[in-house]
Amino acid sequence: MILRLHAYVLLCAALVACGSSPEPAYYALGRVPGVLIADPLGSIEVRRPSIAGYLDRSEILTQVVDHRLRLASNERWGEPLALMIGRVLADDLGERLPGSTVFTESSDMSIHASRVVELSISKLELDADGYVRLKALLALRSDTGQAPALTRTLTLQARPSSSETPALVDTMSGLVGLLANEIAGALKASAVSQQAELREPGTD
Repeated sequence: MILRLHAYVLLCAALVACGSSPEPAYYALGRVPGVLIADPLGSIEVRRPSIAGYLDRSEILTQVVDHRLRLASNERWGEPLALMIGRVLADDLGERLPGSTVFTESSDMSIHASRVVELSISKLELDADGYVRLKALLALRSDTGQAPALTRTLTLQARPSSSETPALVDTMSGLVGLLANEIAGALKASAVSQQAELREPGTD
């Protein structure tokens, strides 16, 4: 009888503890303003980025120190990180390229893309030195061929205003905005290069 009573007390204590657990806080990356490129570049599809496996989690990774992952306590991303980065990046690009149509592959729209943006993100974290770093491999494709028109490794960094999660998420949003600046410039350069290749020598 005493053992049963003891087990019952432990069960009640566990249920009370579970019932008093705070609700997780959910966060989302946000759009940030950037450099405008008014020249129309046609329709641009942003593919869902691939991300490193250690980033692919609902918990917010706050820092990597001595090869150990530190996760925010009871704080989560509001949607899968890769899907969110692709969505926010498309929003950022749409703002930077007002003369172009920018959409994601998950938008379920039957639009022919004249250019495709592909990303592989290998790093998005706060380092021990206090900087958030983003490292990504960018590939741009056009409708003129299967080979990428441009490939480039991009490394960006910024220091958050504090170690709190809102400041960290705000800094990550800023880095995605900087990434959008780089991609917008690369799209413009690729378009100019493509136009130059289409011109035959001596036709000017």
